Amino acid sequence: MAFYYRQGEVPKKRHTIFMKDNLLLREEVFGLNGFSGRYSLLYHLNPPTRIAKVGEWRNNLIEEWNNAGYRHHKLSTSKLRKSNDVFLDRIPLIFNEDVIISYAKVDEGESKLFYRNADFDEVYYIQEGEAEFRSVFGSIELVQGDYLVIPRGTTYTFNFKRYSELLVIEGKQVEIPRQYRNDYGQLIEGSFYYNRDIKLPNLKTFNEKGDYNLVVKTSEGFQSITLDYHPFDVIGWDGYLYPFALNVYDLEPITGKLHQPPTVYTTFTANNFVICTFVPRLFDYHPNSVPISYYHDNVDADEVLFYSSGQFMSRRGISKGDITLHRGGHVHGPQPGAVESSLSKRGSYNDEVAVMVETQRRVKLTNYAKEVDDPSYPLSWYIP
Repeated sequence: MAFYYRQGEVPKKRHTIFMKDNLLLREEVFGLNGFSGRYSLLYHLNPPTRIAKVGEWRNNLIEEWNNAGYRHHKLSTSKLRKSNDVFLDRIPLIFNEDVIISYAKVDEGESKLFYRNADFDEVYYIQEGEAEFRSVFGSIELVQGDYLVIPRGTTYTFNFKRYSELLVIEGKQVEIPRQYRNDYGQLIEGSFYYNRDIKLPNLKTFNEKGDYNLVVKTSEGFQSITLDYHPFDVIGWDGYLYPFALNVYDLEPITGKLHQPPTVYTTFTANNFVICTFVPRLFDYHPNSVPISYYHDNVDADEVLFYSSGQFMSRRGISKGDITLHRGGHVHGPQPGAVESSLSKRGSYNDEVAVMVETQRRVKLTNYAKEVDDPSYPLSWYIP
């Protein structure tokens, strides 16, 4: 996060003795990029190094769809099975060295495990459902349309209040775009969203003993460990590194006389990819505008688009929850007839919501993607 935040009790000076009810609290420096990146200071009732048991290791290597070729794809998440666990059993669909894009369908209920991703920041997009995110930093109430951004290394869990579907994006250096921030971290006038739109964690401290199972994920697998204390034993913390949420319906789209490029909808930047959000907005209002995306080929990028809700004017045959992958080096854009039908929409309102992940390196598909792929999709622009 780009600005300072504080919850609970913290001492006047860092790295000093801090007592609570005759107990010496344990300070943790939680940070990225060694000791030169963003960090927070957390104050625990127990040493955060304390592990009662080391459990099993489970490999989690992604199986690539080796003969996928090099073409456009459409994947239907409606055909995916349910996930037994949002962390252990999410279904990876698209990936490369920088990003993993997965999907999860989970039933109502409280997660029995605690989670920690050691290698990647995580972005959960709540496509459907409602949940309470619980973490060592505190809790955030999540509803449909929320992005939840979790820094790598954060210990957390979920309580799903009803059946939920989530798009999950894993990568490094997921941040609020630099162009939206001034030198003090305040979001500037004209940015896509403002500081008030960001939902921050509310701290709740647990001082409980028992067996608590924590799963630590790396890029290659899962390591289970058991703690003999509740991991959310923090009585206070402060700093610049913590989870937060943002709802797509609070975003403030930039519109104009002529069609705007996807860059104006950049929501988060990351290492070698960006996350953009197309949200309800006015169509272009120049008297001769074409209020629909132009044909384009971003040669150096692959474009992944998740269709969340609304009417997708540029495409037919797209359903809520579908994912398209448009390959750099192949042109894509409106389907036949879409440009002509859009001309009557000038100045009117578009109600679509879609999440776009644009990568700077080529992505691969998994065998799970193969199961829900529409092989006829590359021909959807062709009318004989």
